[in-house]
Amino acid sequence: MQSRKLTTPLLVAVLLAFSAVASAASFNKSTNQPGQNKDTLSGKYEGVAKSDQIGDIPLTVEIKNDNGKLTGKIETPQGPAAITSGTFDAGKIVMKFDAGGNEGTVTAMLEGEKISGKWELAGQGGALELKRAAIGASAPASSVGAAAKPAATPAPAAVAGDPITGEWECSADAGGSAVPFTLKIKLDGGKVTGVSEGAQGPAPISEGSFSAGKLSFSLDVGGTAVKMTGMVKEGKVAGDFDFGGQMTGKWEGKKK
Repeated sequence: MQSRKLTTPLLVAVLLAFSAVASAASFNKSTNQPGQNKDTLSGKYEGVAKSDQIGDIPLTVEIKNDNGKLTGKIETPQGPAAITSGTFDAGKIVMKFDAGGNEGTVTAMLEGEKISGKWELAGQGGALELKRAAIGASAPASSVGAAAKPAATPAPAAVAGDPITGEWECSADAGGSAVPFTLKIKLDGGKVTGVSEGAQGPAPISEGSFSAGKLSFSLDVGGTAVKMTGMVKEGKVAGDFDFGGQMTGKWEGKKK
């Protein structure tokens, strides 16, 4: 299938990476002006990389500033991404990061305790918003000013002779980067109901059906209908997705 893929985020990005998204980043500040020794950039930041395709991607970024040269790492729901190079001068931050073999870039400005700018990865990108983390903070924010993430939905109990009902660990191909999600589904006759859970929170399943080994359903992801189909065999599923007619890709999963 074609890959203008679902990113994360970073995922996609790493985003994306979808971004992916996912293939994104969090930052800290250093003025590095002549005659100044104080490093105001190094440290830990939290925030989001925004994507029109998959919404906000939560990030935690640790940056080390060594006389204007930057190193560190970016923590995303899909795993860590190393900051491979970067510069900081007159408040401007330029960084490159490695997201599963794909090179991403961040261009941003430091303003007080906040970093704002843009990210790019695997042909996708969007706005970046970061804020210096409070002392002792460890988890990435789900979104700027967002409410706490709701508790996970329990998986339906499996039924003898029913190959669908239960919990499935799945992954979508986002521009060469894997975007994980969990399906918790129930089969009633030929009708399938349940929820998909990923980095952006739960998405209810609608228009779900299962017949002759074929699973079909739709997800509402940020107001966009994502159509998913797959063939189920021996506890595994593999198929295709269509993200609101904007992009298509492959996905697969395994029953727990």
